[in-house]
Parts: sequence; C-alpha cells; structure tokens
Amino acid sequence: MCGISGIFFFKEKKKVRKSDLIKMNKLLKHRGPDGSNVWLSKDKKLGLGHTRLSILELSSSANQPFIDEKRNYVLTFNGEIYNFKEIKKNLLGKGYKFRTRNSDTEVLLFSYMEWGLKCVDKFRGMFAFAIWDNKKKKVFLVRDRVGVKPLYYRFDSEKLIFSSEIKAILLDPDYIPEIDEESIYHYLTFLCSPAPKTMFKEINKLEAGTWLSFDEKGNSEKKKYWD
Repeated sequence: MCGISGIFFFKEKKKVRKSDLIKMNKLLKHRGPDGSNVWLSKDKKLGLGHTRLSILELSSSANQPFIDEKRNYVLTFNGEIYNFKEIKKNLLGKGYKFRTRNSDTEVLLFSYMEWGLKCVDKFRGMFAFAIWDNKKKKVFLVRDRVGVKPLYYRFDSEKLIFSSEIKAILLDPDYIPEIDEESIYHYLTFLCSPAPKTMFKEINKLEAGTWLSFDEKGNSEKKKYWD
C-alpha cells in the first residue's frame, strides 16, 4: 500500500507549492512509511506526491514519483502489477533498458510509453496511478478493474486535486467541506456511497475500471476501459 496525490492548476497565474504536496504526503504517511517524495513540473503548474511502502524493489532506485530518462513521463503509483515480470520480458525485447531490478513501477511506466492507455489491458493486479504525459500535456488518473485501490479527486475551473484518501484533498483552502445528502441516503441503504459519489459534495471517487484525463486548460475526458 502506497499513497499518491497531486495538484494540477489550469489557471496561468496559479502555481503548485511544494509545501502543499508535502502536507498531503504527511497525511498519507501511514500508507507508505518507507519513503516520501514530491515532483514539480518546470512551470509549477503540476505537482505529484508519493509515500512509499517498499515490497518488491527495496532499493531507492524505485522511488516515486518515477520519471523516465528523457523526462517526458512522470508516474505516481499505488498497488501491485502481479504479472510485471512477464510484461518486462516483452519490453526488454523491444529495447527498453531498466534501471531497477524488481520494480513493477518501472514496468508500468514503460508499458504506458509503449502502448499508451491500452497498457491497462495487459495488467493483472490492483492499482491506482497518475501519469503526466508531457508530450500530450495531459495527466491521466487510472483505477484497477474492480476498484481495489482507491482514488479520489476534486476539480473546478481552476485546478484538479487528487489523492488516495479524501483527507488530503480536504487540505485545499479553497474548498469548504459539505456533506452530500444523497450519499447519506445511499450509505443508509447500501452501507457505502457508490462511485463516483462520496460523502462530501464536489469530491468524487474514480470508478473501477476507468481512466480520467485533464489537459492544461482543464478539459477532461473519462472512459470506462473494463466492465
């Protein structure tokens, strides 16, 4: 279990503060006690955070946010890709060079670089991740097929903010928390708030088997890739 988070500003004059990402990481430390790091784009319009629980690759070479050598793609990832060794063999045959020995994180990033979002069709596992694609100038949020790993988000005309847990999103000073009354009804009926609803107004959870993208102007696209 790891913790992921991020802030993406659509307004030109707004910039992500490193201190805000660090605060989000601190709230997620229980999800990843083995490491904590943040990444900011050059223009500081986007920031990604990660708290790490080391399981497969214990070395610091697999620390996140994980960046490719040409710095075109940045990944923050929570979960495990069970068949990553099989996929890694395929990628090695295509000429990819790995700097980690046993990391499914690097396999995930290279898979996206090779196959785009169709890479999720190859994964067997549980995951929630965000990838910044500097070529497309988009950030992609992705959740596993049955929603084992959580991913929450809130967006408006100014920014997108997302995290593994709602309490990190509640740090946003521009958001005044309000209870979603419809979600209370769902909770009393089903003992849960079905996605995309949560108990908070304006805070959503990404549906299982779904990806969501945002570009620099705040345009969004959502697609269910598995049912």
